[in-house]
Amino acid sequence: MTPEQTKALLASSSLAWITLNKFVTENQRPLEFKNHRFMIDIFADTCDDIVCIKSAQVGFSVYAIMSSIHELKYERRNILYALPTRNGVQDFVVPKVNPLISSNPLISREMGSDSVSLKKVGDRFIYFKGGFSEREAISVSVDTLVIDEYDRMPDMQIVSMFDSRLQAAESPRRKRFSNPSGIGFGVDALYQGSNQLHWFVKCAACNHEWFVDFEAGDDKRHHIDQNVAQFVCGSCGAVLSDDSRRDGRWVAKYRDRERHGYWISQMMAPWVSAKRILQQHDEMDIATFYSFVLGKAYTPSDLIVSRETILRANAPSIIPHLDVAIGVDQDAGGMYVLAMTAQGIFFHEYVKSWEDVEQLKLTWGATVVCDPNPYSTIPKQMAEKYPDWYLCYFKETKDLSMLDWKGQIVYADRTRILDAVAGEIAGAKLLFREHAYKLEDIIGHWQNLYRTTEEKEDGRTKSTWIKKDGKQSDWPFAMLYARIGLSRLLVSGSEGKLHEMTGTPQNVTDTVLSDGRVETTLGLSVQSTLDGMD
Repeated sequence: MTPEQTKALLASSSLAWITLNKFVTENQRPLEFKNHRFMIDIFADTCDDIVCIKSAQVGFSVYAIMSSIHELKYERRNILYALPTRNGVQDFVVPKVNPLISSNPLISREMGSDSVSLKKVGDRFIYFKGGFSEREAISVSVDTLVIDEYDRMPDMQIVSMFDSRLQAAESPRRKRFSNPSGIGFGVDALYQGSNQLHWFVKCAACNHEWFVDFEAGDDKRHHIDQNVAQFVCGSCGAVLSDDSRRDGRWVAKYRDRERHGYWISQMMAPWVSAKRILQQHDEMDIATFYSFVLGKAYTPSDLIVSRETILRANAPSIIPHLDVAIGVDQDAGGMYVLAMTAQGIFFHEYVKSWEDVEQLKLTWGATVVCDPNPYSTIPKQMAEKYPDWYLCYFKETKDLSMLDWKGQIVYADRTRILDAVAGEIAGAKLLFREHAYKLEDIIGHWQNLYRTTEEKEDGRTKSTWIKKDGKQSDWPFAMLYARIGLSRLLVSGSEGKLHEMTGTPQNVTDTVLSDGRVETTLGLSVQSTLDGMD
């Protein structure tokens, strides 16, 4: 190969640039593709929209960094590399990016400006930004957007603003990757809209070729036989060797789709044994195992609030307005007001003034729990005026309590109470008493929320609920506030507990008659609830 041909090859292929220059990792180890064979096609992929739904510890960050540096040098593209938090930028660049650059003199010699948040090669830049403020998102214009840990971004509105930085680019490029969170959200939704590439492995015994999953399926996928702790063929049951898993190939499920999506799991990694995966299965909670080991989205069935979930909990009927709790969530234009009793949700409406909220409170003699933000003046005045009007602030609790009442203020564990409300809806313990056609806005808002697992700085994981990019989720929070107020009404002595719904579904029977009317035993249930409060 002539020098000119070599130069052209280095410019056209980041993979050739890495291998011919014998670049090393941040730990001074050779960047190799024998065990990381599944990364070869990803390095070579020139698609302008690449998504990867992945497990942990598969070497993807090295790809993101090295391919970005190659773009700077040879394609002269400005790049925005987004991470979930400000600390995330510091914790990623200092131990990962900087050592990778300094370990490779051919790269470090070309670096101009060099700080934690900015790297320069020639006259082009990589901007490392955190997804925590609008100011971070609007300060630069770029050609390529890389979003690392897409599902851990704290505000998807900031993600949209990052994406807007591509508007001036002649050929905008997006690379988004993450450990997944909930089914149908974040990187899982992006992957579902892609060509869905799977790593196909061929059985040496029978030549059956399919991808590897944790459990067997009707499609004869390869899987782990838990009895012998081995990867086995989905067709003949023979043990799959490490070489078979190593020497797979990418196969697209939908070849005509423009976005390229890769699913990477530890089951593809030849250095990870079936035994090790089973150990992690035993050591981790199921959501963490799915996300960080299998690279698959997971949502507990009892925490999925879908259209079907809400409609299953829909039992339209007129119920007594006794012991009413009102929840209020604010936005810039008005208030989302939702009212419930122990027998279910009977009213919700968007109103424009606090006078409307106050009138509803007086009409039903209701306890009110409201969101004090973004405008706190009138909610605070109402709390001073009424002893049963509370302002709710979110605070993570360390013990078993979900609520902490301090006078007219209640501190609530956001994740745990959303979990509880979602579970009550899924179990039809919290019923919707309005007709189904009136619930479309509530359904839409619940579909904009998803539950995810994120890794903390100490390596532990925690669950949280995140709103979809640019979408509304006000009705779930109005419901949360009302549910907190109802708990205050039901058992005033259980200060830290979200008291269980007592009247449903055990004591309430709703029967749909032949003429379409609903016959309910609600009166007995209400009396039972009142008797229990004496």
